[in-house]
Amino acid sequence: MTSEAAVAFPFSQPHPRPQLAEAKRETPTPQFDCFIGVSAHLTELKEFISVQAMSLQPALLIGERGLRQEQIARALHLASDNQDRPFFAINARALGEDALHQLLFSPRGMIEKMRGGSIYINELTGLPSLLQQRFAAYIEEQRWGARSGRKPAQRLIFATEYDPASRNAENRLAYGLIEQLRASSFLLKPLRERSEDIPYLINHLASRIAKRLGKEEHEITNEAMQALVEYAWERNIDELESVIESMLVNAPPPRIDENLLPDRIRYASLRTIPPTGIDLSTVVDDYERLLIETALRQTGGNQTKAGRLLGLRVQTLNMKLKRFAELNKPIILSSLVD
Repeated sequence: MTSEAAVAFPFSQPHPRPQLAEAKRETPTPQFDCFIGVSAHLTELKEFISVQAMSLQPALLIGERGLRQEQIARALHLASDNQDRPFFAINARALGEDALHQLLFSPRGMIEKMRGGSIYINELTGLPSLLQQRFAAYIEEQRWGARSGRKPAQRLIFATEYDPASRNAENRLAYGLIEQLRASSFLLKPLRERSEDIPYLINHLASRIAKRLGKEEHEITNEAMQALVEYAWERNIDELESVIESMLVNAPPPRIDENLLPDRIRYASLRTIPPTGIDLSTVVDDYERLLIETALRQTGGNQTKAGRLLGLRVQTLNMKLKRFAELNKPIILSSLVD
């Protein structure tokens, strides 16, 4: 540590080596971003995985995007007795209804042919209604079979952003399916609700990125670290990783300070104006863009609904989207849609 105002970046102190509680074998979790930290929430997550790994019953992960749900699903598979069987991750957002049905429920599909492995599906409530119905019936059939001593053919692991606490009249079928899986579900907390994990994540991500980029070890000031910890990370680990990589790419060694932070983070909790001043138009643009992106993500890319949340006419929202594109700060709608 070179000064009282800076800490090693990556940190010199090691982060805890995650272990799954009472797991039958050690699972290689240290490389998984989803387990990095010291919060009680992560302990609960590891306990959930240990319990779920003891059977092939379906599991449901509920939480915002960017929390490394696929890694959690893979850790669950690796913690089980079937870790040597295949693990498949299906991006439901990228496939149409016919392709998903063929992949999963056709005579040659995974449900019929796959035995003992795990299938992860990244957005349960984004599945077409017919597939939701098929899964509901299949899960119930598996449960009846389990009561008579028949082992499930494979483990199904679903993820969803759907909030089970509020019933959505537009998707009652999805609500019913989530209720069906509630007993084996886990609610993932976003980073903003477990900020004690963020310094450890920064250490972990920075070490990995620096090694990949062939970069030297940097230092980060306490002011910059505080801003990173206090920020409300809308896209969770995905966004944090992107910011860290940008800083490492642009920062000359050996020091990273708050001047290298994106404006949206640097001024998120602004209490005083720095002596060097700020670019007000840039700060306002970045914050406006963040609000629009948040509204569009919350509404699945529906501009009419997003405009309503923001108090804007859809025409005005369209004008703002075009303006950000012209500023080379486009909001990519396809990345916000389930």
